[in-house]
Amino acid sequence: MKYHALVIDDSPDILEDVKGRLESLGHTCDCVGSQKLAQEKAASNGYSYVLLDLEIPFSFGKPSMQQCGKNLLKEIKATRGHEDIPVIVMTSHGHDTSDLATEVMRGNGAVDYVKKPFPNDGRTLEKAIEDALAASGRSRPGAASQSEPYRDEPLQPFEEGEMAYFDDRIELCGIKVCGAVGSTRIRKILDELREKSDRGFYLAYSGSELAKRIGCSVGETGIACAVKEFRTKIVGALLGDLRIEVTRTDIIQSGGRGYRLTEKITVVNGNDPVRDSVNEPDDPDLDPVYDPENEQQDHRQEWILSQLRDRHPLQKKEIMAQFKCSSSTAKRLLSDLKAKGHIEFVGAAKTGHYEFKKPVQAVSRTI
Repeated sequence: MKYHALVIDDSPDILEDVKGRLESLGHTCDCVGSQKLAQEKAASNGYSYVLLDLEIPFSFGKPSMQQCGKNLLKEIKATRGHEDIPVIVMTSHGHDTSDLATEVMRGNGAVDYVKKPFPNDGRTLEKAIEDALAASGRSRPGAASQSEPYRDEPLQPFEEGEMAYFDDRIELCGIKVCGAVGSTRIRKILDELREKSDRGFYLAYSGSELAKRIGCSVGETGIACAVKEFRTKIVGALLGDLRIEVTRTDIIQSGGRGYRLTEKITVVNGNDPVRDSVNEPDDPDLDPVYDPENEQQDHRQEWILSQLRDRHPLQKKEIMAQFKCSSSTAKRLLSDLKAKGHIEFVGAAKTGHYEFKKPVQAVSRTI
């Protein structure tokens, strides 16, 4: 069994740096950028150790706060099966004081802390990991008894994605990327960029034009800052949750004609009653393109069935990530299999999953 780590940091650059260092050690990792995503990962997976940046947001789009990291550290140590897991805190300059180290190590249960940017000699990140594993009795991979089997999923390039506009949020590939209408500058920008011209191209605006349209008092500088922050956070969100690599210009392009959504993005109305959440059980009666009689089982459905037969429960977002398909396509694949009696949905709408449905055997009676 390999060492498998949970890495929590809201900087995509740091996540990439850490991932490369861990791969060099022969370790694998799950990378997330918020307290909420880390809670979900810790609740459903086993890990050999945790690398935690204290200054993280509670969820994507929220401000980063040191208290979120401290709260998460306590929660991880209180999670059943993770009581003895080594947690190493990663701190930036200005937050690496001895008082903070004492607090997180003695008061909250961390075993060590390292400074960012990571040094290449002396007290390195790699040295802290090796020492933490040795001190916890996990110096051999087999000793990490709390870690459960996991799938080492390769990163996939971003090829296309569905951006769903709801009144209270916007989702990209099923991941919430911003809040309600009018709540933030980036939401106002995305609401402007969703429209297309008569020729079928997304409308483009210069920074000054967008600033006037959304009432940005600091002009095009405010637009540039909002788009830059959005690009950075979207990279971390899709990398951590869907294992999809997104470049900074995959979602919003700039230059030339101005700011605009790329052709990789399909905009849909999330408030449409026939749509559902990324993990909600499907109802074929609500799918206008669903036709179980005519739609043939393809390689994607074969992959779904093979995963479920191997006892790997699936959620819809995993289908979307695997095949780079939209929510509606994933829905049709699952609806067809469900209608044929091959699979079933288990659990609550938001947190449940699909499982392979074993055929019911008839019971014979002798009279």
